[in-house]
Amino acid sequence: MDLVEGSSVVITGAASGIGEGLARECVNRGLRVALADVEKAPLDALVDQLLAVGGTVTAGVVDVSDGPAVSAFAARVEAEFGCVDVVVANAGVIGPRRPLWEQSAQDWEWIIGVNLLGVSNTWAPFVPNMVERGTGHLVATSSIAGLAPAMSGNAPYATTKHGIVGMAEALRMDLAEVAPDIGVTVLFPGPVRTRIREAVRNRPDSLGGPDGVAAFSSDPQFDVESIEPRDVALHLLAALARGDRYVMPNSEYVESTATHLVEVAEGLRTPNTADPTR
Repeated sequence: MDLVEGSSVVITGAASGIGEGLARECVNRGLRVALADVEKAPLDALVDQLLAVGGTVTAGVVDVSDGPAVSAFAARVEAEFGCVDVVVANAGVIGPRRPLWEQSAQDWEWIIGVNLLGVSNTWAPFVPNMVERGTGHLVATSSIAGLAPAMSGNAPYATTKHGIVGMAEALRMDLAEVAPDIGVTVLFPGPVRTRIREAVRNRPDSLGGPDGVAAFSSDPQFDVESIEPRDVALHLLAALARGDRYVMPNSEYVESTATHLVEVAEGLRTPNTADPTR
């Protein structure tokens, strides 16, 4: 996707972390941005900063798990910007680190609602106009946990991040039949300096509210190797220019992830070469 000055980009989870880094880089390049986030104060602050440097910005406080709310935001963005060029479904959360058997139904509902349904809710309203025009690009933020084991204690998160991969593959097949020039890209960040491990601060009361766990605990090494959100933004924008389907900005995780996928493939082949009667 060739993004030129004046091209428009929609970003969810835009008020902090990867979303904020991407928003700032897009404005630096003269792109128009539509920003959505569930947190009003940091979103307003970011919008003010981007407007101050001459950015063209529209924004809305949106919970991506709320389909009608996202659709209303999309309608407003398209009324202001017309058919957008890139939609980045970036909003995501992670819960307290617990083994699967200790994850509650509310843990699952919250994380699935934001991480998985949030992607579908974000993409779907923008696709019809893209299909009519025949061009555009759809992006979702998954994780290295969506391709390979990352750490224990985050089954709901890993499940949703794997699900994004399947959703993207299915969407590519759907679009191939009606608008093959529309791109679909999945972003697989590893450790990034964001506040995602404090995501329980935004957990709605209807799903248990903030449960007293201030941060998602992890191994110290996970933090040491973190990259900056702007690094992710640069990798993603370069990937869009190339038309890449997959982006992993943390280069040190590429080989270990690829090795895991090779092991999966070998595991599939081995039983099929054995004699099933033995």
